[in-house]
Amino acid sequence: MINIQLDDSRRLTGKSLLWDHPGAIIDGFVQGIDKATVVARWQDFAHQLLRAVAWPDEQTCARIFENGISVAISAPVDTLYSACELNEAAWEFARADLTSQTAEETWPGCIERLRSAIAAEAHPELLDLLALAKQQGVVGLADDDAFSLGAGPSAQVWPIAALPAPADIHWADYQNIPVAMVTGTNGKSTSVRILSAMVEASGRRCGVTSTDFIRIGSDIIDRGDFSGPGGARIVLRHPKTEVAILEVARGGILRRGLPIDRVDVCLVTNVAEDHLGQYGINTVEALAQTKLVVSKALSGGTLVLNADDPLLVTFAEPLSVRQCWFALSEHNEVIARHRAAQGPVCFMRAGMLVYFDGQAEHDMVAVDAIPMTLQGAAVHNISNALGAIGVAQCLGLDRADIASALEQFASNVNDNPGRGNQFEVKGARVILDFAHNLHGIEAMANTLAKLPAQRKYLMLSMAGDRSDREILAATSAAMVMQPDLLIAADLPVYYRGRKPGEVTDLIAQAARASGMADSAIEYAADPVAGTKRIVSQLQASELALLFALSDRDDIVELLNLG
Repeated sequence: MINIQLDDSRRLTGKSLLWDHPGAIIDGFVQGIDKATVVARWQDFAHQLLRAVAWPDEQTCARIFENGISVAISAPVDTLYSACELNEAAWEFARADLTSQTAEETWPGCIERLRSAIAAEAHPELLDLLALAKQQGVVGLADDDAFSLGAGPSAQVWPIAALPAPADIHWADYQNIPVAMVTGTNGKSTSVRILSAMVEASGRRCGVTSTDFIRIGSDIIDRGDFSGPGGARIVLRHPKTEVAILEVARGGILRRGLPIDRVDVCLVTNVAEDHLGQYGINTVEALAQTKLVVSKALSGGTLVLNADDPLLVTFAEPLSVRQCWFALSEHNEVIARHRAAQGPVCFMRAGMLVYFDGQAEHDMVAVDAIPMTLQGAAVHNISNALGAIGVAQCLGLDRADIASALEQFASNVNDNPGRGNQFEVKGARVILDFAHNLHGIEAMANTLAKLPAQRKYLMLSMAGDRSDREILAATSAAMVMQPDLLIAADLPVYYRGRKPGEVTDLIAQAARASGMADSAIEYAADPVAGTKRIVSQLQASELALLFALSDRDDIVELLNLG
């Protein structure tokens, strides 16, 4: 039986995994028929429709994945909603044709509707301004409501309904600012915050987007997930932003594309299994290619990469962009190879973080002087520090400011909320972390395995949209810290289709398989209840690791009260 099902239809406003054009994309599931056949038939209808609406020069492209296809058309950036309608119409005509069904709309009626939609949406004045900004080398940003020129202190914003005349624009009034993009599976937010601290140490105000908030200098101006284009526009248009550090997540890249066409430097921290099965990204290899889309924003800038990540090495090394690699050892093969070619690298040697600029080495800072590394036990934060050094050097920051920021950056709720935050409770050390995937949980468990303690406690919770396999694997990874007591905490706000207790039962199952006795496993209704249970038992010289995906503010308050 043939099944051709539309999963998602959306605008692409920036450079994306498929290509570098604005347009419209559809992700669809295909069964019972060759996927290439579906792509070919969709292309036939798409090109016929493009010609019918007077877009003959627009292009099509497709990506075939394990259980479906992604198909896209390019379109003028001022008419992307209409482009989505055209793409959906081509999909529907192809589906109906291949399944011998009647399309939902007649061909003449569809063309008339699309022409009317395009005419109503078209804004040629906006296209002219964006083209002029590109010619002048000035950042121009547009959304549904506003258009802007310049960035930071020079940025000026106009309503879409009241655009300036090109003759009235004094281009010399608008300047760009240094911009870095940060992506990766884990370490994005920590790296963004470290870089912000480095910029602030240099005496400039840093604008930051992240999955947690937008911050300008020390002021948080909004909370939430701002790792997409919307957050980037807010920061770049803010008059106090002097340097922008933009966290760019997988979801934002796939949903809309890159938030800005040109940046000075990009950092990819790592790639690991996380959020697979969305937008046609079903493998870690495809995820790596998605993360590396950030390299498309570099024009003379530098791509900073983790040489300890085999997937990044495989997919990034062949890219024709300037690269700076970092690794935990100078004997890493990629580090040695890149250094021999006089490329910039950053590595650890005998407890010192070292940067090689292509000509000379520079001792940056001792690992033991960086609080977030826990005297070297938190290896993942050593890696985060190395990546941040690479980016900061590419931005031209002073080495003394870089070292000073790392020496002062702490694993607390002020500097790095939700990431390895440390508390002292009744003489015991408690670490609160937001890790939510295997890679992040494994990193924290390995860290705590190295820390001495009379007794160790672990609270673990997982969101219900993780597969059984992912939950079991993450729990097994957490067992590396060898806890004496495990609290399996339910997550009512993240059941996501699971029944109460279903995830905690899986956690307990994996803990038993790792050798824990039933008597060492307890259950809690939520992370707050689990935290209370652990705090009530804590004694001096003990250690607790709390993985909390919800109720973090309440947990922080509990831990501060002791």
